[in-house]
Amino acid sequence: MADTGSLLPEWLDMTFMGHGHCYLWRSDLLALHAISDTLIAAAYFTIPLALYVLLHKRKDIEFEWMFLLFALFIFCCGVTHLMAVYNIWNGAYYLSGFLKALTAVVSLITAALVWPLIPRALALPRPAELQAANMGLQSEIVRRTEIEQNLEKARFDLEGQIEELTRTKQRLEEEIEQRRRLEKQQQHQTRALERSNEDLEQFAFIASHDLREPLRKLMAFTQMLMTGKYGEFNEKGEQFVRYIREAAERMDALLNSLLSYSRISSSDEGHGELSLQQVVEDATRDLQLRIEESQATIKVGDLCWVRGDPAQLRQLMQNLIGNSLKYCPPETPLVIEITARPSMLPGRCEVTVTDNGIGFDGAYKDQIFDVFKRLHGRGEYEGTGMGLAICRKIVERHGGSIIAESEEGKGARFRFDLPQAAGSGDSF
Repeated sequence: MADTGSLLPEWLDMTFMGHGHCYLWRSDLLALHAISDTLIAAAYFTIPLALYVLLHKRKDIEFEWMFLLFALFIFCCGVTHLMAVYNIWNGAYYLSGFLKALTAVVSLITAALVWPLIPRALALPRPAELQAANMGLQSEIVRRTEIEQNLEKARFDLEGQIEELTRTKQRLEEEIEQRRRLEKQQQHQTRALERSNEDLEQFAFIASHDLREPLRKLMAFTQMLMTGKYGEFNEKGEQFVRYIREAAERMDALLNSLLSYSRISSSDEGHGELSLQQVVEDATRDLQLRIEESQATIKVGDLCWVRGDPAQLRQLMQNLIGNSLKYCPPETPLVIEITARPSMLPGRCEVTVTDNGIGFDGAYKDQIFDVFKRLHGRGEYEGTGMGLAICRKIVERHGGSIIAESEEGKGARFRFDLPQAAGSGDSF
């Protein structure tokens, strides 16, 4: 086998006749082949350049290596056509054969690789599909843009609401702080008022207690003077002594009322559950003589069980029944009715004491509960004006309130509420 060094001169052997001899050196035939091969070669050289520009502009093109292989294949084809033009006048057939062999190798490689590539190329999305997908993406972008705008608007609104809530929170905190200050101030005032009331009650108790001793002496000495053992009085003198005695008795009644009023305690000590029915029976038993004298009829309904101080509740019912016995018309049989029912307030029962007595002007419905308040002169009806004041204080000490309703000549009605005994519910 000849070595490569001995073959090279043969490959460069230019002694062969050019293809022009086959064309009989006819000028038109020579021009036709030369121009055609030249244009084909020019076109083949342009295509790789176009592919290069395409790959340079589109970095994302799939199968870039195949475009490069096609470019090399077309370039080799262009070289073979250019070599054909050269061989019209020269006979470099070895070099021409080598270029054709190179073109054949590149062609075979390209052909071998292009077939497996076809399924993968077919799997690529078509332009219509890409366009549809692109349109879908555009719609999605528009939708997401609208969503983002709505979210931005919602965020803006939410920030506004947060700012409003923050301002409201600050305002509420300020109001709460102000209310706390007011409550604290009110508590101080309440404690001061309670201390003042305690001092006044203590003063009333001490004054009433201390005044009773000289009063008892005054009543005792006037009683002794009225016996006549220490001298006789004329008619005027007996009248004066009687006036002193009556004034002393009124003062004694006032002091007893003041003592009763001041002894009403707000403490829960001694409170218990008791039947209001039994309280009314005890009160009527104490007033039995006056009830018989006035020939009054007392009707007692189903009463509730309450929680309270037995002595104070007994005094409350005694004062209200006694008040009805006192202000009754002599010509009309007195009827006193005592009823009870569940109160609108939870855990309390409402008690009503009604009579058909003389009644009073409704304009005085609040004043009659004042201390020493009297609507009639002493000559008409006895009393100190403390009975209803004591009633109100007892009811208030049990956490309730008392009201009066009346018209002159049509009787009176007193309504008050008391704490209901635990576990009694609405039963009576």
